[in-house]
Amino acid sequence: MHLRIMISIKECLKIMHSGATFSLKIVTYDKRRKDRCGRVLEFDEAQLMWGDGGSDRVKMKGQREPTALERSLMAKVVNNSRSPEHAWHYTRNIRLLSSGLATEAIVKIHPPLIIEFNGQITTP
Repeated sequence: MHLRIMISIKECLKIMHSGATFSLKIVTYDKRRKDRCGRVLEFDEAQLMWGDGGSDRVKMKGQREPTALERSLMAKVVNNSRSPEHAWHYTRNIRLLSSGLATEAIVKIHPPLIIEFNGQITTP
């Protein structure tokens, strides 16, 4: 019998807010589009993004050319001038990494929809 250690969402957020690199599986959900049986997305390497990402983008320039996926994700983020209100909506932005290097890909997640964090199953 194989036992897996479980981790709470609160502990996940604590690790994320420490600035550590993490992996996660998350379920998508869209109330407006009635997407009630969401897809499972898996991110092997990610870090929590703080602020609007402006200072991060300056550091990122010159590392490498963005991929097609990164360009499409950047197009969605660049023209968004309103405040994301993460506290109100209980969301977080994460930056995806590739082989330990930051990419331009930024994904908004809802922590309660995390089903696995660093290989551990999450609990409420």
